[in-house]
Amino acid sequence: MANWTDGPEYAPTQRPAAFETPSVAPLETPPVVPNPAAGAPVVQPVWQPPQGNAIPLHALVPRTQLDTRDPRTAFTTTSSLATAGSAWGSAHSATGTLDQPGWTPDQPLRTSAPVTGAQGPNGDAASWPAPTGAPRRAITPTATDSSTTAAPPARLSFPPPTQPPVFPQRGTPDWFAPPTQGQWRPPDQTVTVGQMWRAATPGVMIPLIVGALLNPLSVVMFGVAALLAGRVQYRVAQVRRVFGWSIGLIAAVGLLTLVNNDFDLEAAWAVMSGWAQLLSWAVPLIVLLLVGAGIRAHEPPSRPY
Repeated sequence: MANWTDGPEYAPTQRPAAFETPSVAPLETPPVVPNPAAGAPVVQPVWQPPQGNAIPLHALVPRTQLDTRDPRTAFTTTSSLATAGSAWGSAHSATGTLDQPGWTPDQPLRTSAPVTGAQGPNGDAASWPAPTGAPRRAITPTATDSSTTAAPPARLSFPPPTQPPVFPQRGTPDWFAPPTQGQWRPPDQTVTVGQMWRAATPGVMIPLIVGALLNPLSVVMFGVAALLAGRVQYRVAQVRRVFGWSIGLIAAVGLLTLVNNDFDLEAAWAVMSGWAQLLSWAVPLIVLLLVGAGIRAHEPPSRPY
């Protein structure tokens, strides 16, 4: 049975006559926590000098055997190759000759000259020393030597290097000219009727075709196609805008007909059916053209709602 612990809606409506002591053990008494401030002085103490004879402070410092330093003299540091002299001396070379002066930051860096096969140790081919010793004989392969019986490898042949494309200079008339036909090819822009039909979805096209063939159902079928227009895969916003303008035109024509014919509903419905049947022939063509333009522009398909 529910009681007041299950919610306020189960609380008693009448005040109880008395309260009974619960049949449980009493709660434990928490231990007494000592006060950290117990015994602290109430009045803030005031510093006073010692009343008796006190030892001087310099007598408490132990004496050392080190020599005392005059605070007026400058500190001495150990200089190394990186910290010798000053910052200017570290950034400039103090050593130099007449042929090769000392280096300064404003001098260019020197690089070694490339060494080719035609240069000798001193820079020319004539400085190579003359050959010494007897010339070596050519090794003739024999039938017993398995390591030399193989034919020498054929010379590798590589295709000649192709001429890289020459780009026009920046700012010249060729820089702003369109690319040539050989460099740029337009993408395939062929769109078939099947692609447009699938992108427009049969749910939109079939009601429009039925409304174009059957006049009494043209208004209803046009409304069904308008409701399913959000499932079109391309140019959804433009397709919805076409259906919105079409429905507004049908409604305006029906309202004017209803007012001019003394609110004759049959006459207004007949006029609205005629306009809906006419638009059921035009709107499918417009939808297919919009969808085909989206496919031709390589637009991403829209997600159906």
